Amino acid sequence: VKAIRYNMFGFFRQCVEVYCELAKVDVSTLREVGTPSIDDHQLKPEDFETEGFLSKDAAKIIMKALYGARLVRYELLWPICSSARQVTKWTVACDKRLRRLMCYIHHTPDHTLGSFVGDRVENCHPVLFSDADYAGDQITAKSTSGCYLAIVGPNTFAPITASCKKQTCVSHSSTESEIVAAEQ
Repeated sequence: VKAIRYNMFGFFRQCVEVYCELAKVDVSTLREVGTPSIDDHQLKPEDFETEGFLSKDAAKIIMKALYGARLVRYELLWPICSSARQVTKWTVACDKRLRRLMCYIHHTPDHTLGSFVGDRVENCHPVLFSDADYAGDQITAKSTSGCYLAIVGPNTFAPITASCKKQTCVSHSSTESEIVAAEQ
């Protein structure tokens, strides 16, 4: 377990280093933040209209981070996947979102996925946790579905996989977006 944790620590450190190199910023300028995402309401309207500085290099950073997130950092899936959808139309808002994500990754190197198994297989069962936001995408008003699969027992909790996916329809209520998430 320690070897895996160390390797992923190094992997995410590399993500931050690649970001700093391509964005031409010093790692010391990455401030501590509480969440990996920035609220779009904090961004200026013109941030969504101007091409971003990292428009040519964003995919390199995002795909590297996505690889590690899907293995051990499920809380990073939403900000990474939402940034990945913007790669072909990268804006200043995307630059700001990516910087926030890199700040979070840089200051949370010890966040890893953990599990414990203390039951026989016949006492365990799969559990799927599902959730959705409501109209989280300001531009399209589409919601995002998230799910998390784990093997659970009285003394067992072992994460298997997670998913974060933009819904294909526009929901008219939070209840509707939750129903769509459960059906995906």
